[in-house]
Amino acid sequence: MDNSLVQRAVQALELVYAPDTSVEDRKAAETVCQQLKDDVQAPTYGIYLATNSNGFAPQVRHFGLQLLEHAIKRRFSASKSRGKMTIEELCQLRAQVWELIFASCAADGTREPQYIREKLVTIMTMIIIRLWPSMQWTDLSAQLMHLYLHSIAHREIALRIWQTLGEEMLVYDRDAMATVRKHELTNGLVGALLPKSVVMELYPNGYRLTTDSGSSVEGNGAKDSKRATLILLEPGNEEGWVMRWAQHAIEATQQSGELSDQQELLLTSLIDTIATFLDWMPIKAIIATNLVVQLSQLLNGVRSDLVRQRAAAALEIISRRNSLAGDERDAILQQFIEIHNGEALVAVAHAYATTLPAQVDEQWSDTTDALTFARSLAQICANLASLHWARKKLERNMLHNPEQYIELLIMLSRDRRYSVSAPVLTSWTAIVRHNVLSRTPQVTKAFSTLTEHTTEAIFHVCRIAQVLAGNLSSSQLNDIADEADIEQFDSLSEFRLFLTGEVRSRLLNIIRGMCSIDPAGFISWIMPSLLPVFASHNAENLSVIEPAFMLIDAILSTMDDVEQRALADGDEQLANQIQAARASCYELGHCVVGFETGNAQIMARQLQTLPSFSFLLRPAAIESETARSLLLAILQKCAAFLKHPLGTPNIRELRVVARRSTAALVRLAITIPDSLMFVYDDLSQLVQANIADPQVTNIVKSYLSEFQLALIAGSSRSISERKHLAQPVVQPIIDALREFMPALQSPAEFISFLGLPALDKAYAQGDISESVQRDLQRARDNRTQLWQVLSTLFICLNRTLGTRGSTHNLTPLWSDYMSDLVPPVLLLIRSLHALWNPEHYRHLPWQSQQARANLFGLLDMAAAERQSIVGGIADVDADFAAVPRNAPNAEQLAAELRAFQHSLSTLREIAYKCMGKFSSIPDLFTTSKVPDLAGNFAGCLFADAETIAARHWRILLTDIAIPLLQNIGNWPGIDAHSQLNECRAAIARFVSSWLNPLFSFCTEKLGQEWRELLARGAGLALDEQPSLELSVSDDMIHEKMIRDWTRAWSQLIFELLASVMRWFPQAAQIENELSSAARVTTAIVESKVGNPALGAFILDSANAFSSTLSAALTTLQFKDSMSVHRVLLQLTELAPSLAIISLMPMYVPPTPTHASICSAYTSRIQSSLTAMASDTCSSVFEWLATDLVLAIVHVLRDPLLIDQQDTALALLADLLYFGSAISSGRLPQHWAFRNSSGDIDQRVAVNNSDAKIAPVGDPGQVFRHAVLQTMLPSIQEAQVSEEDAEHAVQQLADATNGKHRRALLKVGLQPLLAVENSQLFSESNSSAKQVQQKVADPALNRKAPSSWTNKHTGHSSVLDNDAQFDLGEIMP
Repeated sequence: MDNSLVQRAVQALELVYAPDTSVEDRKAAETVCQQLKDDVQAPTYGIYLATNSNGFAPQVRHFGLQLLEHAIKRRFSASKSRGKMTIEELCQLRAQVWELIFASCAADGTREPQYIREKLVTIMTMIIIRLWPSMQWTDLSAQLMHLYLHSIAHREIALRIWQTLGEEMLVYDRDAMATVRKHELTNGLVGALLPKSVVMELYPNGYRLTTDSGSSVEGNGAKDSKRATLILLEPGNEEGWVMRWAQHAIEATQQSGELSDQQELLLTSLIDTIATFLDWMPIKAIIATNLVVQLSQLLNGVRSDLVRQRAAAALEIISRRNSLAGDERDAILQQFIEIHNGEALVAVAHAYATTLPAQVDEQWSDTTDALTFARSLAQICANLASLHWARKKLERNMLHNPEQYIELLIMLSRDRRYSVSAPVLTSWTAIVRHNVLSRTPQVTKAFSTLTEHTTEAIFHVCRIAQVLAGNLSSSQLNDIADEADIEQFDSLSEFRLFLTGEVRSRLLNIIRGMCSIDPAGFISWIMPSLLPVFASHNAENLSVIEPAFMLIDAILSTMDDVEQRALADGDEQLANQIQAARASCYELGHCVVGFETGNAQIMARQLQTLPSFSFLLRPAAIESETARSLLLAILQKCAAFLKHPLGTPNIRELRVVARRSTAALVRLAITIPDSLMFVYDDLSQLVQANIADPQVTNIVKSYLSEFQLALIAGSSRSISERKHLAQPVVQPIIDALREFMPALQSPAEFISFLGLPALDKAYAQGDISESVQRDLQRARDNRTQLWQVLSTLFICLNRTLGTRGSTHNLTPLWSDYMSDLVPPVLLLIRSLHALWNPEHYRHLPWQSQQARANLFGLLDMAAAERQSIVGGIADVDADFAAVPRNAPNAEQLAAELRAFQHSLSTLREIAYKCMGKFSSIPDLFTTSKVPDLAGNFAGCLFADAETIAARHWRILLTDIAIPLLQNIGNWPGIDAHSQLNECRAAIARFVSSWLNPLFSFCTEKLGQEWRELLARGAGLALDEQPSLELSVSDDMIHEKMIRDWTRAWSQLIFELLASVMRWFPQAAQIENELSSAARVTTAIVESKVGNPALGAFILDSANAFSSTLSAALTTLQFKDSMSVHRVLLQLTELAPSLAIISLMPMYVPPTPTHASICSAYTSRIQSSLTAMASDTCSSVFEWLATDLVLAIVHVLRDPLLIDQQDTALALLADLLYFGSAISSGRLPQHWAFRNSSGDIDQRVAVNNSDAKIAPVGDPGQVFRHAVLQTMLPSIQEAQVSEEDAEHAVQQLADATNGKHRRALLKVGLQPLLAVENSQLFSESNSSAKQVQQKVADPALNRKAPSSWTNKHTGHSSVLDNDAQFDLGEIMP
């Protein structure tokens, strides 16, 4: 050991942690530390520095442990050429670490700092993961038992070792070796943690690894992929650690007196360690160790808030365990409720009682802790009901005496601390809707109490919500809501959202369940209480009327569902019950309709309730006078709210009510269209009268048109009749758009239409004259009218262009009007885009400088847009930038600017959305309907693309490009199989002219924007500097805009890749087909995403396919994690499938069936992409092995994309695994090579003349070596051994589990990963010469400051004082 190197490292650490060290000195110091890390003798140095008796400061000792951690992580899985750590060396290191652990807690009570003890635990866990169980380590339990019994302090460390081991294996994914050795480690845990009797019962033939995701510890019932291995059972550990921990926890609670802090810490550590393994333990083991009863004893056995909370959390984990296997299905439920006379349930009930107001102050030191505890207990009881007792496949009640449990559920559901009762309300919903339990006598006895309480709770919750909303006096809040319950939420608004969302919906679900059990009885029970609520004295009482309307809505919707189900099932008895309740429902309907109030909120709630009566108004019932009178009353009520005179008080609230009335009409049109068709003529006249009424707002008029079209679309009349009825609704829209066509013919005409010349005159004159005012008002009216027409069009399109299988679809109607609707919208989009290009308006005769300079700043971001990004209140002054402060009418000019900005924003948004909706209509792409659509659309995109603001590309992609790609050729009623050629031709005509240019433009512009963002963020200078110095807030806004654009772009790429994937199943299924020689997939893979017709076009075009793949890889270079994740997810599905298909031409299929399968897949890709030339591989092969791999390596090495590292590793591992599918031996048949191995070797050698990894014969190995050759520069730069990388790749061939594959690759490529380079003292890429220069820096040879000493002396330094300098927060 070189003592001088040790001394230099200590001095370097002094500089690293000294607050006044310069950046250069700190980097040089880190280089010295890294040099010591990379030294072959790093473990020796680490032990020396970490040994307390050597007198080093805590920071130095911690660094010594970092050396050990780094050596184990890097060298144990390395090759011999990289200084592989041998088993013997690791065993020696294990003994030394044991010594450090024992020495960390002295007999006199002194301990190492917490961060050093945690680092020792981490290192010992790493050694266990790599070495145990094996022939070299068979006595781990004995060693840990020795540590466990040594002292209280050492017992805590032993527990932390077990807990950390469990977390690494079962919770986290930090150490890849835990996944690689999961089979062996699980084997060891079974033998160490479980009682011997349980092990012998569960695993009489040994432990086996199953074929599904990960290891199984539930026995040997599954199909095995590996031979069973004997379980290591150490002598003296027959009871198992879990039972030992539980017994020691119980013993600790039986000691007299209160717990000391150390005893409390030990007890919580025992419970936490048990909890770590509860999700993993077999249910039989949980039963055998009697954990439920023992943990429940801790709920009341000790006066420690922390211990009780941890015990409840552990029981909650057990209550979540759910097994569908035989005798174990009801084991958890019985453990809690019936075993030992329900001792556990009684303990839960008693513990819950301590949290109630009568006992909480006496039993708990903190009421917040008591509430958290009560919530855990409530969740336990809810889990037992929802997951176990009320499970779907329960055929009979499994509880013999459930009365005690039901009583506890009732008690919990009545808790007015709604964060406690909320989970129990969900369990009651499951119970009342359960076919068996809802008929069980012990359960039905509680229904009356449950219904009464639930109804009361709905009114109570609504009252609290109204107080929180400010509609009632806030002084009442403490009287009706629990203070501790409110404090569980960050704000009162969040608490209100919880009440009006989760709690209220769960209460209403219980009401729905009770109503469905006995509809007639429930109606007769609630009507006497419900009708008086609508008396006149409650006309303004929102807290009473609102819940009443909600109850009516829930009851009527339930009655409707029950009636439909009864008719479908032929249940005459249930149908008769519904019929008997109709009379009461009609009475209730007239009561609701006749209710009068002046409160706008009550009106809105009333209108929401009216459509619920539609189940009484179906065509079969509408012939009765009672039903017809109710329908007419509802329609009249809705019509009464459509308009309000301008002078009416609360006009804004009443306009919201008018909007609600149109929503109610639309809901009626959707649910009972044929009933409304009986009075369609009267309805049409009513609608037209309101559309012509100036007192009706424009937005309400739009929704009235929506109502008419929704009614027409949903009716059962023929399409020709519906077209005839819809024509008077659509024609006014077309006529209005025609009027605007002249203004859209050129940028100059559009600028004049917007009213900008009038604004220019106002600026030039410095005042707003009457004539200018008239011109501005006329322009504002024009803009408003145009927006109104487009809004009406979009609302009608959105309502009548339904999804696939929707009955409310008027596509044939809109097809007739494509030639009239599409050209104006395209012209408008192009005119709006032209505004960003100064060349279109600079030549105009402007009078003011503001117009010539930047068009008054109208194209800048508006205050509202800024507010949505930055948050807070909009800065109105920001809109005055183009207005001289001393100008007359400055505020009026600013108001005009805001109106212009708002108009441009809304017009652009609604025009984009209309164009996106048009894509759902097949005739849009018919040349006879819309000539030269592709050219016009391309013109919209690219004519002024360079000048369009970056922030608008997101909405352009989201609202136009993506819907177009999703819908073209994928229209409702079009079969992609039978009409594939026709759809593909339509796509080719339309997409070919703009998709590739869009790829080029977006990837280039986004790349440039990201480079500038990164340069500004790093403080670098680019060759082309931005013309404007951006402030911090502007930087934030600009970055948000670029991220939004990137995410929209990644969504477009995702849709394209998903469309391609529709033609291929996942790689595992292709391999299964090749293995079984049987086709199991259809021509198009079923999926919720992707357009199969678009996918067929992409695969049929070499240019489109390669452009799509290239754009996907370019997206991976952008530093937005969400975008990278989205693309990686789709590549993870597509790339492995392409890997198998790209290699198929290299093999000779062994049977005609195999040949047919291969031909089916390769024929779907354009032949030039998979064809094998004489001197090169196929294009897909090259893309996979070169371009894709380079992109994956970029993600792996990018510290800004660390959270996508696992996904990228999984993609690379699957690519290598399935790329060897045919030649790996996993297929039962032998596949001969189509070309000789010499030819393949020669071809690869030509392409890789500098290859250091020599290729071998079969195509699977050629593919793997091509991938490794692509990675070689990065591997060498990261100092990864080629031998290690190749070994990791070779191991993947037999790793059938995806997580195991990823872990193997992660271990092999560990130094390459960005996460490794982001740690403290990260590795340097500098050359040896540069490192030597840094080592020689004189800063490292300076004398240590007198206040900093690395040796223990009589004078304590500041670094020895943990109270003043504690690294526990920053040391990992």
